[in-house]
Amino acid sequence: MASFSYPFLLCVLVWSQIGICLGSKVYVVYMGSKTGEDPDEIMRNNHQILASVHGGSVEQAQASHVYSYRHGFRGFAARLTDDQVSQISKMPGVVSVFPNCKRVLHTTHSWDFMGLLDDDTMEVLGYDTKNQVNIVVGFIDTGIWPESPSFSDVGMPPVPASWKGRCQPGEAFNSSTCNRKLIGARYYMSGYRSEEEDLGNTDIVSFRSARDSTGHGSHTSSIAAGRYVANMNYKGLAAGGARGGAPMARIAMYKTCWDSGCYDVDLLAAFDDAIRDGVNILSLSLGPDAPQGDYFSDAISVGSFHAASHGILVVASAGNQGWPASATNLAPWMLTVAASSTDRDFTSDIILENGRNLTGESLSLVGMKDPTSIISASEVNAGYFTPYQSSYCLESSLNSTKARGKVLVCRHAESSMESKLEKSIVVKEAGGVGMILIDEEDKNIAIPFTIPSAIVGRRTGAHILSYINRTRTPLSRIMPAKTVLGSQPAPRVAAFSSKGPNALTPEILKPDVTAPGLNILAAWSPAAGRLEFNILSGTSMACPHVTGIATLVKAVHPSWSPSAIKSAIMTTASALDKKRSPILVDPDGKRGNAFDYGSGFMNPTKVLDPGLVYDAHPSDYIGFLCSIGYDEKSLQQITGYNTTCDHHSLVTASDLNYPSITVPNLKDEMSVTRTVTNVGKPKSVYRARVSLPRGINVTVVPDRLVFTSFEQKMKFTVTFKVAAPTKGYAFGFLSWRSRRSRVVSPLVVRVANSDSGLLR
Repeated sequence: MASFSYPFLLCVLVWSQIGICLGSKVYVVYMGSKTGEDPDEIMRNNHQILASVHGGSVEQAQASHVYSYRHGFRGFAARLTDDQVSQISKMPGVVSVFPNCKRVLHTTHSWDFMGLLDDDTMEVLGYDTKNQVNIVVGFIDTGIWPESPSFSDVGMPPVPASWKGRCQPGEAFNSSTCNRKLIGARYYMSGYRSEEEDLGNTDIVSFRSARDSTGHGSHTSSIAAGRYVANMNYKGLAAGGARGGAPMARIAMYKTCWDSGCYDVDLLAAFDDAIRDGVNILSLSLGPDAPQGDYFSDAISVGSFHAASHGILVVASAGNQGWPASATNLAPWMLTVAASSTDRDFTSDIILENGRNLTGESLSLVGMKDPTSIISASEVNAGYFTPYQSSYCLESSLNSTKARGKVLVCRHAESSMESKLEKSIVVKEAGGVGMILIDEEDKNIAIPFTIPSAIVGRRTGAHILSYINRTRTPLSRIMPAKTVLGSQPAPRVAAFSSKGPNALTPEILKPDVTAPGLNILAAWSPAAGRLEFNILSGTSMACPHVTGIATLVKAVHPSWSPSAIKSAIMTTASALDKKRSPILVDPDGKRGNAFDYGSGFMNPTKVLDPGLVYDAHPSDYIGFLCSIGYDEKSLQQITGYNTTCDHHSLVTASDLNYPSITVPNLKDEMSVTRTVTNVGKPKSVYRARVSLPRGINVTVVPDRLVFTSFEQKMKFTVTFKVAAPTKGYAFGFLSWRSRRSRVVSPLVVRVANSDSGLLR
């Protein structure tokens, strides 16, 4: 593979979640909330703890120290032995000690598709959003390319006086590189360096600064908050004007992710600084492995808890593993995003000599002038490779004599980590002039292949192989990629998008919503493929779409809590596609459910006026933690308050005032409570409507809510009763309707001792 393609390849494909903790030498010592201590005193105390496990040696303690977390929460990171970990975990004030796991990172037309205009407009459906210039969106990612037109500060007012962040100088990046758009930039590599130097990998780091060498951070930040760009395109494809969801909001970049991934101790340092700096929204397109660990042994859960406690909404990607119970970033104080399509595809026509015209996905701009012989890769196996192995076009598996001058039909294994782009390189190096790649799982992801190529699903692939087998001289021609608008149905949940149920706390539905994450065009780093803009797929791309809309909500409603903003986004989402049919799920086109898309596809045209919100505050999360078994000692350390479960406990975790309702273990009958706050017309009446989950009776008391004032709160109870035998989970909806608003919550129920099937 050509040397230039490595970083390009790394970011073009769906970013998967792979947490690597084994063999870690660095650990996070988490000590809960900061309660007014002087930051310098916190660092001295951290050194004292380290000295106590280093035989009293202050020098060894300082040498082992990596970070102190002392602004948004308490704790530190250090190089520790197993015995030292054991000693520290038993010390007073220590909540948890966990290894320095590595996380790997999990659009022009998308905003048109969702109903927003493509310019720097300060008005959204009658609401003035000019206050977005005072909203700071923080991104924990791979850095940023400041010179991109998406990050221009032309016409922007001075930096808000409340901002306390900095523009950290480094390689190819100085303190003046920031501007009135990109107002903060920091980078973190101590955790990365501590782990990777033992592996000899530190030489591959590009730009020891906040500058983006891989493109991912530039891409995600421009989706959420990029400026209007008059002619954004990918090599001529998808041309048009484009902008982010909140184009006049400020950006602060916290670079924690390097060429091989993102380490926990660096992520926590970024959270700690972001809380102090004064960000309003945090966006993370990365996450842990599935299944996710305990909330307070997971860096993102820890950091986001303290961010939420400081009034910062954290939006995160659900992951790209695609199977049931694979969703991560599961904490209820986060907003977790699945990925779906828009109605725009990038396709290449495949013309067979028998006159059949088929279609595949591609970003390859090179086509074939004349029909060319087509053959299955299984027939060109080389050396010790079997025909089955060569059918996957593995490196060195193809016989160049048999492959030369032909189009090869290759396969891509489901859930395979092999690169689709690299397969086209293998075919090219064997002398092939084109490739058709059969890949049912990810068939809708467009790839910039090096030769004329297209991805097809299993059914189309079977048709092509049948044509080859029954034709004496099979010929085909692959045309250059083109942009196709109006593809239906849309949106569809992407095949790679991670799904529920919540494997850690099944009473909390995850993901929360879905947003565009398939073939998204946005800003890029020229250091990663000599492009200004690029097309990527993944929940990494869906997450900043929600971040951008959350920023607009914060601009219009600056006093709203993180949970109120989340509620507005969730309860105005839709489980129907643009044709008013139920949302389907790739690759098989089956009808989706709440485990695929949460509350549904985000609707930015309704989110600023949700009518009612389900609000929650840190005390509510304390009750949630009590309900799942946290003891009072741990809670007091986490929160920094002398709290007890007597004052906060919920009956079950299902009682958390969440915008969705999940009952995973229904025994005959169960009731949950919710409280809604009126943020619409002062005088309004809402009536309950229920779409029943299969085999379940649902009653709502009261079923009519009469509000007489703005911000008035009203409580209601939802009772579930088994009506008929059911298997697995059943899905429904609760909708509160007034003359001008619909406030919709998914209902997810599983009867105790029913079939263990996750979805149906």
